[in-house]
Amino acid sequence: MTPANSDFFPTGLAPAGADASGAGRQRTALDNLIRRELRVGDPNDPQQIARALADRYQSDARAQSIDGEARGLPFLRSAQLRPNAPPPPMATNIDLEQALNDVGSDLRFLLTSSETKDIRPELEGWQTVIRRSIDEGVSAARYGLDPTRRDTAFAMRRQLGEYARLARLVGALTPDLNRHFRNLATSIDEACAVMLVLMGESMANLGFAGGRFLLQAPYSELQARRDAVLNALRQIDGVASQSLGGELWPRGLRAYRQLYTVLEAKGQGDLRSLMNEAELSRTMDELIQLSSGGSAGGLRALGATAWAPLNRLTRFVQTTLRLATPTSPGLATFQEALQLFIDGFVPAGGFRLLRVARPTVLNYGLYGSAAITPAELRLIDLVNRRGTLARALDCLTNCACDEHTVLAQIVLDKVLYDIDRAIDFYCVGDADLGLPEVRAAAVSHLIDALVDPAQAWAPALPRYLTNPAGPGLRQIDNDANQLIATQLDAIRRLLRPMGGEPNWATSAAVYGNNLNNNLPWLGGAPTTLYFGQVLHDELCLQRETDQQWRPVIEQMTSGCIPVSTIFDSGNGGLPDLVDVPLRFIARATAHAGTGPVAAGCVDLQPVVPQHFEESLQIIAARP
Repeated sequence: MTPANSDFFPTGLAPAGADASGAGRQRTALDNLIRRELRVGDPNDPQQIARALADRYQSDARAQSIDGEARGLPFLRSAQLRPNAPPPPMATNIDLEQALNDVGSDLRFLLTSSETKDIRPELEGWQTVIRRSIDEGVSAARYGLDPTRRDTAFAMRRQLGEYARLARLVGALTPDLNRHFRNLATSIDEACAVMLVLMGESMANLGFAGGRFLLQAPYSELQARRDAVLNALRQIDGVASQSLGGELWPRGLRAYRQLYTVLEAKGQGDLRSLMNEAELSRTMDELIQLSSGGSAGGLRALGATAWAPLNRLTRFVQTTLRLATPTSPGLATFQEALQLFIDGFVPAGGFRLLRVARPTVLNYGLYGSAAITPAELRLIDLVNRRGTLARALDCLTNCACDEHTVLAQIVLDKVLYDIDRAIDFYCVGDADLGLPEVRAAAVSHLIDALVDPAQAWAPALPRYLTNPAGPGLRQIDNDANQLIATQLDAIRRLLRPMGGEPNWATSAAVYGNNLNNNLPWLGGAPTTLYFGQVLHDELCLQRETDQQWRPVIEQMTSGCIPVSTIFDSGNGGLPDLVDVPLRFIARATAHAGTGPVAAGCVDLQPVVPQHFEESLQIIAARP
């Protein structure tokens, strides 16, 4: 017996007597759903649907029982699947276990030490957040092909890096526990490094060795974007006109009619088929099906074939811009929704994770047939030098240190943290000097304040870092300090072309021209971001982050060094270090055609426009 309630009918189906056009749209939506999910060519062919269902559920026990019954076997005596043997332990799993044990041991020591009894609640909070961040980061890193999971892993890696730097900062201001806090920071760094390796290995384990195409959006979001495009189309083609009422002008219908006429007049008649819901949904479903749910094979196939349908959709958006008169909000919504769908298939960065995760000896043949790019070579070198620098910094304060030495330790630990962020930028980049690489280059200008004698900087910087003969990292007869200076100079040359570097496709002259003229950043999609402004904004974010830690340091340290020395300007602390490259960028862009970059940082606030009635009142009050 068929229920009379309309809720009985599945989404997309309607009872007899419903509107004919509505029933046609619902049938089209159901057909598209069957094509997309079961990947059949004809949704009306029961044989194709039966084969697709059998393939989709071939690992299900009930489906195997049905198949066994078809071959004459008793239904309940079908062969049972045996559980697979657990995978053998890999090197990365062992490294992860070791990193987790190290973090746990260091936290337990700090929590049980009598010297930390006054800050035990704060350390217990650290323990909870650090463990949760590691668990979330590792879980997300195991799905490196998924862009959302990849972004989550990088977010947890950054958060853990902040705790590592905070541990070093607290340790530098707590001499008796300095080594133990630095041990905790080193253990957190180990966990962060394993996350990078896990992301690269997750891509390698799925066979993503020869492809360079990664989706910008996860597979599930592509489905939602597709539905948004179709909903926007229905708002202008008259299908949803019954919901408009009689008080609104038919701007969408007029825009639809104008486009239908103008496209043929412009010689783009082939694009008119995209104004049909069935054809548009078929084109988008084709792209989604090619990705095969974001699998490695699907992404490689998509990278080789997506250009044709994407070019067609892009031509439609570009051709229909500003064609309708008067302007139609419905058409603008449709164009934005379609462009959002297209943006999901723009190749995303992330292939360089394989360079970090896999041994360099495997780069030939197995991981990409093309030669390693200069940016990938810089990333490999940067990762190695970062470890060398961290080991040298750990040896810096193994002594009874004065205030200036401790302040130098804090400044250099900040630079180490910024180098970790530069590595993250390079891992998600895909150009020699694109937006991520430009943001990483901001760290090189920060290092200039420490190692470049020609850099103009505040005289209040710590005496430990200054050379009596001029600015720059003091060259004293100490192997560790000499190693620090050497590594910092090499790292800044990896992050910015300065002339003579072999692993840069961009010359120092091109970099200088982009900075001095504040040009749009190189590589990637069009944007309103400018070269000098990107460097400025990245440094200001660092300055703001440093200031947010001030209450934590006041709460967790004894004050043997005044907190104002570290966080106030004019004392040679963290703000002075960041202000040096900010002033340099302001001077470099003083005569830029797009306008100079400000020397200071401004606290931006969201702009809230006035209400419609308030605007009318202001206009009416004008003389």
